[in-house]
Amino acid sequence: MPPILHGLPYLPALAWHAMTDTAAAAPITFAPAGPAALEDLAAAVGRAKAADPFARVVVVADQQDAATSVRHRLGARERGVINVTVQTGNRLAAELAGLKGNQAGNDGNGGPKRLSRLLETQAVRLVAEDVVRERELAPAGQQRFYRSLADAFRRMAERPEVSQDTAGANAAAASSDMNARAEELYAAYREKVASRGYYIPSELPHMAAQAVAKQDSDRRPYVIYYLPRRLSAGDVALARALLKQGRCEIVGGLTGDDAADKPVMDLISRLAPDSAPAPDAGGADPLRQRADEGALRIVSAPDPEEEVRTVI
Repeated sequence: MPPILHGLPYLPALAWHAMTDTAAAAPITFAPAGPAALEDLAAAVGRAKAADPFARVVVVADQQDAATSVRHRLGARERGVINVTVQTGNRLAAELAGLKGNQAGNDGNGGPKRLSRLLETQAVRLVAEDVVRERELAPAGQQRFYRSLADAFRRMAERPEVSQDTAGANAAAASSDMNARAEELYAAYREKVASRGYYIPSELPHMAAQAVAKQDSDRRPYVIYYLPRRLSAGDVALARALLKQGRCEIVGGLTGDDAADKPVMDLISRLAPDSAPAPDAGGADPLRQRADEGALRIVSAPDPEEEVRTVI
C-alpha cells in the first residue's frame, strides 16, 4: 500500500544574489522548508564565522517557540557553534536601536519609552472621548469600543508603506465617514503618544533601521533571517538596511506550491525590489506530484487510532 502523506518531494535548494539599492550583494537562499533549510542555515552561520569563529551571529525566527527549536536543532547539528543567538525580530530591533533594559519602564535615561498596554489603553480613551459622548455608549459598550479601537490602531500601524499614487488611490477608495474618522483618531493617537515621549511597538524596527545606517557595521552582529514569511513594514526596512551593508542573509523556505510560496516571494520582492526572483521550486504542487506518482492516498478514518492502524 502506498504511504499516506509519507513525504513531499525534495525540492532542490536554489541560491541567488539580489542587488539592493547599493552595489552590495545581498545573499538570499531558497530551500525546501525542513532539513534542507536547516542545512542552508548551518552553511550561512559557517560563512558568517569563516573569518572569526567567535563572531556573533543572530538568527531571526518568526516566533519565540520556533527560535528555541531552531537553536536546539542547530546546536545538535553543528558542534562547537558558539555565540549564535536565535531570537525574534523585536529583540534584535531593540538591540540595534540602542535601547537598554526595559525602556518602556521610564528607566530615566531620557530616551524614548515603549508604550505599554496600560498606557495604550489610556491614550485610546483620550482620543476617543468625543466619539463615546456622541454615540452615548453604555459602560459595557465603551469597553468593547476601546478594545476594538486599540486593535484597529495596531493593525493600522503595521500597514506597509506605499507610494503617493497608491496612497491617493487608497484614500479615494476608503472615503467613507467611518474610515475618515478612524484615520483622524489614529493620527491624534500617534501625536499624543509621541508628544509624551513614547513609541509604539511598530516603530521600533524603523528606529533600528535608522540606527543601523549611522553605525559602524563591524560592531553589529551578522543577522540571518530564517524562513521569514510575513514581516512588517518596519522589519522590512531593518532587513534592507542590514542587507545594504552586507551584514545579513535570508534563508527562504519553499514548498513548491505557488499559493503557499506567494507570501515568501512577495516578501523577497519587498526586500530586493530591484531584482525579480524567479527560482524554480521543482515544478508542480508537491501533493499533486506525489498523487501522479501513485504514492499518495487519502483515507477517511473515524478516529486517530484507526488512522495509525491504516498507516501501519
